[in-house]
Amino acid sequence: MNIKTIILCVAFLGVISCSKNETLPEENIKNGETVDSTGNKSRAYADEYDPISDVGQYIFPEMLTLPEKYWSCIYALKSDRNDLGKTGETVGLQYHLLCQSISGLANRAVDQGKSEAGVWLVDQDNRNSYTFSLNALKAMGMQEQGKQTGVQLARSQIKDLFDGYVLTDVENNPESNVVASVASHVYNAIIVDIRDKANYDAAGYTMKYDARTKTTRDAWSEFKDKCSNKALVMMPVQTGELRDFAIKNNLFVLNVNKQLNNSGAGQNLDIFEEVLAWLEPGAPVFGWEQGVSEDLFVNRASKTGHVWVPSDWAYNIPMTSLHYKSRQTPALAKVQNPKNIDYSRKKNFVSFYLTDGDNIQWMMNRFVEEFYSDNNAAPVKMGFGIPVGNLAMIAPSWFADIISKQRDECTIVESFGGGYSYVDNYAIDKNRAAQLASLAHTVAAQMRQHRVKILGLMAHDVQSAEAQRGFQAFVDANDQLEGIVAVQYSPYAAGRGEIFWMRNKNGFNIPVVTIKYSLWNLGNRNDTREGTPKFVANRLISDVTGDSMSFSLIAVHAWSSFRDVGSTSDELSENTNGNKKGASAAKLCLNHLDDRFEVVSVQELIWRIRMYYNKLQTEQYLNEID
Repeated sequence: MNIKTIILCVAFLGVISCSKNETLPEENIKNGETVDSTGNKSRAYADEYDPISDVGQYIFPEMLTLPEKYWSCIYALKSDRNDLGKTGETVGLQYHLLCQSISGLANRAVDQGKSEAGVWLVDQDNRNSYTFSLNALKAMGMQEQGKQTGVQLARSQIKDLFDGYVLTDVENNPESNVVASVASHVYNAIIVDIRDKANYDAAGYTMKYDARTKTTRDAWSEFKDKCSNKALVMMPVQTGELRDFAIKNNLFVLNVNKQLNNSGAGQNLDIFEEVLAWLEPGAPVFGWEQGVSEDLFVNRASKTGHVWVPSDWAYNIPMTSLHYKSRQTPALAKVQNPKNIDYSRKKNFVSFYLTDGDNIQWMMNRFVEEFYSDNNAAPVKMGFGIPVGNLAMIAPSWFADIISKQRDECTIVESFGGGYSYVDNYAIDKNRAAQLASLAHTVAAQMRQHRVKILGLMAHDVQSAEAQRGFQAFVDANDQLEGIVAVQYSPYAAGRGEIFWMRNKNGFNIPVVTIKYSLWNLGNRNDTREGTPKFVANRLISDVTGDSMSFSLIAVHAWSSFRDVGSTSDELSENTNGNKKGASAAKLCLNHLDDRFEVVSVQELIWRIRMYYNKLQTEQYLNEID
């Protein structure tokens, strides 16, 4: 089915829908700049971006003092880091929590002027992102003091930084971990488990707080007045990740499930709602939860005006984000000048967009190696969702490196507007208009300063009136925004490829393009609009009518893999034993299409849509730029 030539008219907030022949009257088109009397263009398209500056978009906690030296804490991030049932002193969850607390407290002491030595948790997997981030700090003058275990650091090298220990019993009370993660920064005390207690008593430590029988409810009751409400960390009980970040920044730590994967122990959703009400408006939530639908917790945060920053398997954030405000560089996304597009071609245009780009931990793990560097990315002109502003705050040097590696053919899309939330219910339980405008302003600043022109947003219902209001808010905040990619949760393709139009402050119509189909491995079935590369290709072919043009945006599920079976009539055969994902999965789909189709980048698809439906005003804009 082609994109509908007449789209539902929406009468509020300046939202419009146009058929191919409907354009704005010329008197309603406002030029961003004018053409002088000699006909010279007023500006170069490539120069349409803002200089790096702080206009209120930097909202994450920040470590402000560069350590003169740092200790490399070894063994903390081994594969057994969150295991129970371990007896060695440098293994298991008990050791992981010890190291995370040492790192958080030591780096906080640097910021407080009490120490010159920070702590870096050594990445056992040697991921490029952490190596790159650490080298950036070394280039600023920080030098390694040595490599030590957390046990050695706690009992010898930096023992004087700590006032004692908080005691846990993670084997018998998983929530004692979460309680201790908060008590650690309250009491300036490392986290020690009952397994290792005798060793720390012998080393001269005293217990400052006993968390062995405490619950997350107890932590909230006892410590909420001693925590910063500028951010929240949510993590599963049987993990140690992000504790250094929480401790360094005096944040509350929360778990939804009382045991890993909610194994019959209940949930803390009531506490979560209290914490959300306590947080500062717009405060981000870091981490993730396991064993429950993401909608269960993301939805609550979104409705109260908080965006989620998926970062559960991320490490050393206090150090990777150090001085992030002053370390911002004009790392500019590559853009395609719309003036250079040949709009005369009449094809069925297809674009591919990789999902889950809001995921910080993915960006810090294998995103570049396994997806971004895929040799098929350029041939399929893949659109990559990137958490532009969030990654620039969490790891500014790594963000700049990712931007520098962008292929000319690929589009970078800001995903999903400052983090994971739902544009149709963001702050619906608070002051929605004001908080939505604030979020849109933040995202606009981040996009404009890095020359990112396309925005990805998610909604429960992309066709709803509240979704349209949300889209309009982001368009109002950014007159450099060229288009929006709208994903529905869930299924992602529930928008069926419809296009909605929002008018920006210069009078130009900005398209909101919904996902038409999704490449998604559903095992032994395909769904109505989601399935294998062959299934999606067949649906696209069946949509073609005559010689008319069509515009199709295809989501590529990041976590789905497919098998290359060549030419096939079996729409399920690609689902089994496959290793083609991301751009390689998109290439399988493209291989099934004929020459009536042409793959284009997401940015080019946006401009072709604008020219097809709003020719007059699009030509007006193109005449203003070089």
